[in-house]
Amino acid sequence: MRVILTLLLIASAFIGMRAQTTEVPDSVAPAMSDTVKKALPVLPKPTTTPVDIDDDKPVVVLHYYDKHGEALKEPVLFLATLDTVKTVKSGPTYPLYNGVNVGINFGDAIMMAFGQRYASFDVHANVSLWNWLFPTIELGLGFANETPDHQNYTYHVSPSLYAKIGANYNFLYKSDPAYQFYIGLRAGFSHFSYNLRDISITSDFWEENQKFSIEGLKSTCFYGEALAGIQVKIVGGFSLGWDIRWHFMFHASEDRENKPWFVPGYGASNPITFSASAIWTINP
Repeated sequence: MRVILTLLLIASAFIGMRAQTTEVPDSVAPAMSDTVKKALPVLPKPTTTPVDIDDDKPVVVLHYYDKHGEALKEPVLFLATLDTVKTVKSGPTYPLYNGVNVGINFGDAIMMAFGQRYASFDVHANVSLWNWLFPTIELGLGFANETPDHQNYTYHVSPSLYAKIGANYNFLYKSDPAYQFYIGLRAGFSHFSYNLRDISITSDFWEENQKFSIEGLKSTCFYGEALAGIQVKIVGGFSLGWDIRWHFMFHASEDRENKPWFVPGYGASNPITFSASAIWTINP
């Protein structure tokens, strides 16, 4: 009988210990003091706003680099409305009229300093349309007093007029108008007189050297130019420009079968020439 009572006591004690480990009554939970409760922050109740549920709300973007790719000292928060433009269209960003450029071509003055004895000088002007297209006109004088290489005469042209008309296309039409990189076309015209002087003919049989001249020859020339150049602002409205030109002849009349060697505005036998200009911009 004692053995049975002992076993019952052991079993009841085991059951009580198990119940104590699995369940903790609320009455025995540690109480939180009022001081601790006051120290805890009071969090607002979660709420929703129309922006939170709006699928078309502005996009929040953090920028870590500037437009040049340089890292920013601190990221910039940018709140932007989504762009409704799906494709970017190429086109001018400036108004139709953007002023007038007036220039003086002094390129041949540089060449004359190195011994060249023919030149063309002109005044040119163009109108800026959208900073994109530049209709251009050039008016100038050309002259020569040169003995061509491997020739037996001196070619002489008194100062004679020439005119050109054409246009430039500016590749930097979305950038600062003070800077241009352009290509262009010109059509030129000149009517002039020329002389072949000191023509030297040597006779080996008679051992004589004869000289004579042919005066008052005339020619009318139509020609074209393709060019590429740049224009750079120096200060205020003053700029400098440089271009390279390739010349091609449409028509050149000859007088008494004497082909003109130099044509005002066109140049001599070399089809490629260099031009430099001082330019003043008159803004609208």
